[in-house]
Amino acid sequence: MKIRSLVVTSLGHFINDGNGQVLPILYAFLVSHLSVPSFMIGIFAAIYYGISALLSPIIVRLVTSKPKVGIGMGIILWGIGLFLLGYSVELSSIPLIIMSVIVCGISSTFYHPLGSQILYSVFRGNAGVAMGINGSLGSLGRTLYPTISLLLFTVLGFMPITLWLIALISVFASMVIFLVPLDERSLYSTNNKASKKDQDPPDPIKVPIVAIVLLAIIGFLRSAFQRSVMQFLPSFLLLDYGYHYNVLLGLMVTVTYAGSIIGQPLMGLLSDRIGRRTTLAISGVGSIIMFLLFIKLPSPIFLFFFGLFTFTGFPLLLSTAGDLVPRRSVGFANSLVWGVGVTGGGAIGPLITGILSQFIGIGRALLIMIAFAVASLALIAKLPKPKKQSKTPLFGE
Repeated sequence: MKIRSLVVTSLGHFINDGNGQVLPILYAFLVSHLSVPSFMIGIFAAIYYGISALLSPIIVRLVTSKPKVGIGMGIILWGIGLFLLGYSVELSSIPLIIMSVIVCGISSTFYHPLGSQILYSVFRGNAGVAMGINGSLGSLGRTLYPTISLLLFTVLGFMPITLWLIALISVFASMVIFLVPLDERSLYSTNNKASKKDQDPPDPIKVPIVAIVLLAIIGFLRSAFQRSVMQFLPSFLLLDYGYHYNVLLGLMVTVTYAGSIIGQPLMGLLSDRIGRRTTLAISGVGSIIMFLLFIKLPSPIFLFFFGLFTFTGFPLLLSTAGDLVPRRSVGFANSLVWGVGVTGGGAIGPLITGILSQFIGIGRALLIMIAFAVASLALIAKLPKPKKQSKTPLFGE
């Protein structure tokens, strides 16, 4: 059960996060090949993350009893969204691109709260480690897809076909997720020694809503900075550092996400050992320092370590949320923390960055966004200390 749960969720994470990184690469294509102004990147990102933030609590509530099915639905929707996006680019239609981005935003809503719900319910006291391993597969998807996308574009010379091929990968992956057997009814009873509180059905009165809202705000502020950097990074490299739209550009983005392949399991392990709040603070400080070093000296080394510290929200924020609520409320709590907090910040941050970039350039706009990351650090100390979870063998029944 544990291994199958990790495999299914890791495949979903790989595809979901990989697809999400196709969009910034596409935005750079629109800027460089179709002369779309850079502020439109902020508009596209705001629509993508805004739709996800608005719909996440609703969708998760509808499919929380069938999280594996929900993950499969999200992945197949990704295939539809990318196919429509390719068609929109072929027609060079901004309205159709916006409609396609909306579909992609809906697609991105499913994975994170549902995948973390499965993992937290199955692994409990080892949730940080399990989510870190799972998150590293998501990071692998984010790492590979930018280079794969630009390699396909370089070989094929046609962006719509590139997007359609990536869409097919999503469709095939969704079929695998649907077919792998996973007893979803047992997700809430894998630990027979769990307390009665953990086995209670969802009850809003029992959810410490103030703590979850605070955690969602922290996620929002972190994400406003982090998502701004990653949504604008390809265009920033194109416009400010003289990169060309080719595989080298994809490799720079790949280097950034490669750090998170190590960072996610490392931070997840640290959170299990030294505490969620302390590890959240380490992650935030490291992210800010590495980005400042990159601006001062644009080396891929600093991008690597920026990725190592930055993309740790899945094992840190969601395992913290799981520690704060009864087991059957994990999916709902995560939809607030990730769906509203993290994706909400991902909507507002790039929008602000896009507007600022029209007046002061992308680089200076991103420096201003660091203020959001600093504010998130200040709030971590206000989080209540999560309760300790019982530990079971990582891959035992």
